Amino acid sequence: MKKLISALMADPICNGIMSLLVYIFYGAVIGLSLAPSGLFLYKMLDFISLDSYLNIFLYTLCVGVAIYMFFIVALIVFGIFERILTIGFKPGKYSTSSGVFARWIIYSGLHVILLNMVLPYVSGTVWAKLFYKILGAKIGKNVFINTPGLHDAYLLELGDNVVIGGGSNISCHIFEGEELYLGKITVGNNTLISADTYIMPGATIGNHCNIGLKATVRKNKKIPDNSMILAFPGTPAKEVAAILKQERK
Repeated sequence: MKKLISALMADPICNGIMSLLVYIFYGAVIGLSLAPSGLFLYKMLDFISLDSYLNIFLYTLCVGVAIYMFFIVALIVFGIFERILTIGFKPGKYSTSSGVFARWIIYSGLHVILLNMVLPYVSGTVWAKLFYKILGAKIGKNVFINTPGLHDAYLLELGDNVVIGGGSNISCHIFEGEELYLGKITVGNNTLISADTYIMPGATIGNHCNIGLKATVRKNKKIPDNSMILAFPGTPAKEVAAILKQERK
């Protein structure tokens, strides 16, 4: 399988054909998500004839409703397809020539479309949480997610009363050389993830923690209960190096 995938990716013609097929798939998912909105606008033409300024205004209101109808339907449709594509994905390292990586690339492209078209406009809503739950995320009670930046959320577990600030990037994947690394991220109860933070795969954050503004939690890092993590912009490179050297010991 690895040799076949590598050969297909190396051949520009095969690569182009596969890309075209994937784009057709993406287009079909988008079209399926748009279908209810299109049907709604089509039916509205039976009640609103565009023969006056008032009717045109009323129809534009219907267009606005149709846009948000698309957002909600897309969250469900994309969530289902993304979940299907990621069935069986487990924490670990995967070669770029593996079948898992091939599926992950298709999933990732689909997610990027949703990330740009829908997720920024529904952050903090129950619909965003519904999407992440469809995808496979474990989300506790009273969780507030004010960012679209939850990546590979099928490996994410959030406890009760967790707050995730705007602009945060919680990623259950990174690339290491020619390998994709997937790692589960767990956030305990009553923990605050402040704005613009970056949490890397494999991180475990305990209960009652406060991850400060723009802080970074590195790969596989374990944060004990009741911890406060602060970022220090402008820290000299030599001090950072000394800290890393001390941690390795």
